[in-house]
This record gives sequence, C-alpha cells and structure tokens, in this order.
Amino acid sequence: MTWTPAALADRLGGDEKLARELVSIFLAEYPKLLQAIHSSVARGDAQAIRRSAHALRGSVSNFVDEGPTTIVFAIERAGAESRLAEVPALVGQLDLEMAALAAAMRELG
Repeated sequence: MTWTPAALADRLGGDEKLARELVSIFLAEYPKLLQAIHSSVARGDAQAIRRSAHALRGSVSNFVDEGPTTIVFAIERAGAESRLAEVPALVGQLDLEMAALAAAMRELG
C-alpha cells in the first residue's frame, strides 16, 4: 500500500488544504464503516456485508488503489455471493491494512 499526502494533493489538483480535510474526515469516519462490516459479519448478514464493504471501499479508494481497497472489494464480492465462510479472514486482513493506512496518514499527513 502506498499513500502519500502529495499523491492525494495531486489527485485534487494540488489542493493541499482539501487533502488535509479529506484525510481528517476519513480518519474520523472509517472506524464507523469498519464497525459496520464487523457487525454485519457477526450477524451473518451477507447483504449487509456487501453494503457496508461497498461503503468503505468507496471511501478508502479515494486514498489508495490497492491494499485495503482490494481486500474490501473481496469482502464486498463475498457478501454479494453469500460466501460468508471466507469473510472473517478477509476482515482480519482488512483490519491490519486499515490500521496501517490510518497510521501512515497520521504520521505523514
């Protein structure tokens, strides 16, 4: 996973202030989105897993194209296809990736 403030600012036409604001919003909101995935998994609700993973994917893909984006897409697909047995392992990987991304954002941004 590669994330840098400069890469985000470039995506935003060089607007560093907007980049900082987006990072701040993301850091405040992503735990809620991640918790929604965990809750959906705990309930065994495939469609809720799909919806909550889709919401997080939309958010995280603004910052990185691989790593957590790839994993959350796999969770979304597993939910859509009711392949619930593989979701817990994917969520464990996602937790690690999201923690690493958040730490990088806090450190660099």
